[in-house]
Amino acid sequence: MNLFWPENIAFESAMEQLSFYKPNKPFDQEVVAFTQALSKRFLRIRELPEIVALGYWLRKANIKEMQAAFEQGAAQKKVRARGTVFHIAPSNVDTIFVYSWMLSLLAGNRNIIRISSKEQKGLNVLLQIIIEELTRPEFQKIAQQTIICTYGHEENATAVLSSACQTRVIWGGDVTISAIRSVPLAPLANELTFPDRFSLAVLNSEIISKLNEKELDNLVEQFYNDVFWFDQMACSSPRLIVWSGDNQEAINKFWTVFAQKIQQKQYELMAATQVLKYTTSLVLATESVVGNLENGLYFSRVKLSDVPADVRERHCGGGMFYEYTVETLKDLAGVLIDKDQTIAYFGFEREELENLVDAITTRGIDRIVPIGKALEFTGVWDGQSFLTSFTREVIII
Repeated sequence: MNLFWPENIAFESAMEQLSFYKPNKPFDQEVVAFTQALSKRFLRIRELPEIVALGYWLRKANIKEMQAAFEQGAAQKKVRARGTVFHIAPSNVDTIFVYSWMLSLLAGNRNIIRISSKEQKGLNVLLQIIIEELTRPEFQKIAQQTIICTYGHEENATAVLSSACQTRVIWGGDVTISAIRSVPLAPLANELTFPDRFSLAVLNSEIISKLNEKELDNLVEQFYNDVFWFDQMACSSPRLIVWSGDNQEAINKFWTVFAQKIQQKQYELMAATQVLKYTTSLVLATESVVGNLENGLYFSRVKLSDVPADVRERHCGGGMFYEYTVETLKDLAGVLIDKDQTIAYFGFEREELENLVDAITTRGIDRIVPIGKALEFTGVWDGQSFLTSFTREVIII
């Protein structure tokens, strides 16, 4: 067990200290001030855009908007924190634990955060800033209500922490979630799980054909951000590109401009990722649903006649794109499965999007957002409201 916070204290003492302090009321002023202190510092980390995005999400206007919506829903009710929330962070998105931690803090809870032991490019920066802010006297209450730790796959540590919490939040792959779910919770505890998901982008090729150079560049810029901030490994990053209409000239132009954008951004091409994409595409080439594949310098395109679940599972990230064509947006409903999470779209009206949702017969799709907002976090994720799950209502008759 490696304890990042609190510092210079044994784990057992930290747990005892945590249980001593009662939870806060939702949107406690010290907590709101803490979010603003973090926001200002995160916004300065320009070399890590995913941390800048986190800082932008924590800005005062967004927090106040969340507070207003929460208080409106809680009007005439006694809503209180659940107690202690245990967050188990994923290894592929180093900022995600901050989102769930901040929402739990805003709900009034004490928090235990277990971050991945796997090295992540932005994690050291995040931890340094967070720890520095927790040491400030004005945030003493939050510091006393927070534990940040890491450990390997020791079931005993997970069991101890799980027995001490009123809510457990698991971010991770299906295997990880299944393993952790075998560890019991306290009888009154609830659980939020965020397993492996698969996401896609759908673009209207006829609308793209009418874009001028500046408009197309802006679209490609937004698409680049959705794909490469987390090397296409975030659950909401598009891996399948669905083309509505078959304007090949527009489609080819889109990919040409995208290749230029990657070069312009000086995206770091890891040799291991390139090899993995190449070998994955060769394996996929044996599948009957694969009509054509192109291995370019910056990305690979695999054209599909269908998108079965096993093909989804083989996706390796790092700039691999499955491509599929539909005549109308509504036709997409036929290939969506439970695992599908986010649709990033371009060139469609709201009515078309609503008709698509009505046509879906599976559990799939929890988010439909414009291209460029696939990674944008909200208080509702995978169909679950964090502030609702992180609080409880006390009935007085």
